[in-house]
Amino acid sequence: MSPGDLFWDVITFGHLSTVDAVSILIYLATLLLVTLYVNYKVGGADSEAYFLGGRDIPWWAVGFSLFASNLGTDHLVGLAGSGAAQGLAVGCWEWSASYVLLVLGWVFVPHYLEYGIYTVPEYLEHRFESRMRKFFTWVSILSALFTKIAVTIFAGAVVLNEVLGWSKWFSSVLLLTLTGVYTSIGGLAAVVYTEVLQSIVLLVGCTALLWYGLDAVGGWKGLEEKLPASHFDLMKPANHQDFPWPGVVFGMPISGLWYWCTDQVMVQRVLSAKSVGTGQSACVFAGWLKLTPMFLMVLPGLIAAALYPEDMERDSNRAFAVLVSRLLPPGWQGAMIAVMLSSFMAALASCFNSCSTLFTMDIYAEWYPEHTERELVIVGQLFTIVLAVASMAWLPMIDGSGDELFVYIQSMQLIWCAPIAAVFLCACLSKRISSRTAWITLTGGIAVGVVFWLLRSGLPVGYRMASLQPFCVLYFGMVHFLFSFLVIGICSFFEQTDLEATDEEKAKLIDNCPSFQRTTSLTSVNQEHAGTMTNVMAVSLMVAVVVLGVWLGA
Repeated sequence: MSPGDLFWDVITFGHLSTVDAVSILIYLATLLLVTLYVNYKVGGADSEAYFLGGRDIPWWAVGFSLFASNLGTDHLVGLAGSGAAQGLAVGCWEWSASYVLLVLGWVFVPHYLEYGIYTVPEYLEHRFESRMRKFFTWVSILSALFTKIAVTIFAGAVVLNEVLGWSKWFSSVLLLTLTGVYTSIGGLAAVVYTEVLQSIVLLVGCTALLWYGLDAVGGWKGLEEKLPASHFDLMKPANHQDFPWPGVVFGMPISGLWYWCTDQVMVQRVLSAKSVGTGQSACVFAGWLKLTPMFLMVLPGLIAAALYPEDMERDSNRAFAVLVSRLLPPGWQGAMIAVMLSSFMAALASCFNSCSTLFTMDIYAEWYPEHTERELVIVGQLFTIVLAVASMAWLPMIDGSGDELFVYIQSMQLIWCAPIAAVFLCACLSKRISSRTAWITLTGGIAVGVVFWLLRSGLPVGYRMASLQPFCVLYFGMVHFLFSFLVIGICSFFEQTDLEATDEEKAKLIDNCPSFQRTTSLTSVNQEHAGTMTNVMAVSLMVAVVVLGVWLGA
């Protein structure tokens, strides 16, 4: 394709009708207006306004933002792709998140907001020591790069290649540029309020796709006739390679603890909340929203497998895009491309803003303590460009992984999620864990995870351990989690035998963390902040997950 043809193809949105192209342009224009308005109202004159939206964002906006930040194009592509290949079981990731979001609201949010922190690594410095902050900052940035930013770009490129015929590399550059512009203009506030719009567009569009899909396949009965019964099993056998039922019940929440409760991309949303109660209400609202992807994203994957089995056999990651391009009538295709752009831009903007916050507040501000507020904002904007370039360099690795996209994401995350979840749980629930114990657990646990990943899938084929290939990563996460607690227990035991070291650690803990002397009273404060209605909705959410699981699994 010549440069002139490519330019015209971009301007006319490939083969789309005029109605489709206009709907996409309306969406982009609305997004720009929201960004400019939020930037006018909140601004980015100082670091708190730019990175945390002035700590004045309401619960409904935070809840929508948690939902949209999580459901990027990688989820649209990955959940539908795994749904097409293996059925409904992948949706259990989404329902397990509903429980974990309650843990975020009632266990972690009070601790985080009490310190008035900008970043999660900053909490580790207050709770333990400065080297924990530095180490976890780089872990957070690298994890976002390898499992969020690069994957989101790749997924968005796959969708645009399927729907519009654009090359993956051209699509990647275009999407990065589009997202980077509005992310850098208004900071977190712009990201959060545009994610409200993106969430609504996402829910409406996916509902329409599900409606047309079920109509084409002959409803639920037609779906059951065209697919094997195993596609409708929420709980797979214990020897299943990707979704064994013990891994679903016990392994998924471990990954969820890291993702929702300690990852900067997610936690930054609740750090922008007005109060503990606001943060908890947002977590409950996001938890209810997380019930929908099973039906709006996983189920369309099953529909794609029923309607286009040969295409799904070749590449199940194309499931969502294939439905959009072949099933929807003119007008709706443009709306669904807007939906996919929404999910892409929401997730990518969240990662860019959070990673720039990490680098600026935890690294640059420490290197240059004489910085100005405006300087911090500029550094955060420039670091976004660095992330974009690094993400492009990782795309070939994802393209050549051969996995379903969602399975790839989870296998990468399980390298580090167990030791991080163990350390943070102990840090919040107990004042006995010392900085030395936390450091050994965190660094040692991540090292074990890296070795497992290299031997299982990271090294060239000839150097991998064949015995690890069939080993489910969810089982590894469970073992890794128990190993991390074992390390904590052993280190704590030996510290107790060294009275001098124990006294020093206790002194350090008390000096650095005065709030932890009030650990006993924190629980009652949490319940007071939550409010009766929020508590009722939280309990109702837990009941709803159980009822839906029993109904769909029957």
